[in-house]
This record gives sequence, C-alpha cells and structure tokens, in this order.
Amino acid sequence: MSQKSRKTIALAIVGAHGRMGKEICSLAAQDQNFSLVAEISRSGWSMKRPVDIFIEFSTPQGLLETLEWCVHHNKPLVSGTTGLNSSMKRRLKAAAKKIPILHSANMSLGIAVMSAMLENLKAVSDWDFQIEEAHHTHKKDRPSGTALLLGQKLSAAVGSTLPPVNCIRGGGIPGIHQIWAMGPEEVLVLQHTAFNRTVFARGALRAARWLFDKAKPGLYDLSDLYKVT
Repeated sequence: MSQKSRKTIALAIVGAHGRMGKEICSLAAQDQNFSLVAEISRSGWSMKRPVDIFIEFSTPQGLLETLEWCVHHNKPLVSGTTGLNSSMKRRLKAAAKKIPILHSANMSLGIAVMSAMLENLKAVSDWDFQIEEAHHTHKKDRPSGTALLLGQKLSAAVGSTLPPVNCIRGGGIPGIHQIWAMGPEEVLVLQHTAFNRTVFARGALRAARWLFDKAKPGLYDLSDLYKVT
C-alpha cells in the first residue's frame, strides 16, 4: 500500500446538491477513507481547505469548469456527467494529458461486467440487436450515457450499426438497461437493474480511492478500475 493510500483523502464533490451528489456526500461522510472538505453546487465554489481529489456529477458545463480548476491546481477528477458533445469530449481528453481523470457514464460494477460481456456477441454478429433503457422522469439525456456506452461496445463487437435505443422515462426508476440479441430460433437478453443510486455513489467513491493512487495523467474508465477486459 502506498503512502498516499494510507492517508484520509480530502474530497470535494461538485454537484453536491443534486440527486447523485447528495448520495455521494452521505456515503462519503460514513467512509473513513475520506474527509469531505467541500460541497460545491451551482451557487459557486467555496473551498476553505486543501483538496486531494474531486468527484463531479453535475452538468456538461459544470464538468468543463471543474476540469479547468483541476488542471490549474493539478488535482485528479472522477466524473459521472453525461450528455457531452464532441467538443467537450475533446477537452476531456486534452485535460487527461495533464491530470488523472476517470470518466464513466455509469459507476456500477454490474455495468462494467456487462460491457465486457458484449465482446462475446461477435459470435452471433448476424443476429438482430436492440438496446432498451428506462430511467426516472427527471433524466434529461435521452438516450442515457450508459445506453450510448453499451451501444458503442456492442456495435464494435458485432461490426454493424445498431437501431436507435428504445428509451423509457417515468417514475423514480434509477436505471434499467437491456440488450436484446435475437436469432432465428433463440433470443438472448442481458439486463442490468440498479435498485437505487447508492450503487453509483459507492462506485464513484471506489473510483476516487483508486484514482487517488494513480501517479500518471490519463483518461480512465471502469474497465481500468475493476480490471475488466
């Protein structure tokens, strides 16, 4: 264990007053690995103590502002913000040349494993495929970042363009993602269901502990964290 991993990690959370931010703050307050030193919301940045690492779940613009601060102060960043356009993705990659960044549309172990499983579907690349996702009524991006991530992995595996994602919005659904692989005589369905936001918050904190020990700048994702290939 490195010297860095033995200390309490001074954590700042961007988007602290949002649904995910509140969940992360609650878990971080109970986690002996962390000292929650800053809760940053739309009202502005107010950090009175040194920060070791940032976790950011806000908006695309909030991510860009956080990137600028982290690069300027040489601090690692864990981000779960989705809905990034191509320009924002380029800025994310550029920042990752200077600081360690872990960005993922979904912070759960289950989605990391599910993504890795998609490589096996190249064996049935002549089948038909469909991705479906369901989220709570307040979910803004449609399709979700997770659905887009799964779509990229699946399209690369089977070597074809996929039909548009079927999106459902309603109630308080944290997240359901299904992948249908449909052959002439059989059907395979992969499904991941999140029962609450705690799974994503816990994954974000685990990502922060892992990234804190990374010495080299780079753009990481959950396959790096969980060593899923």
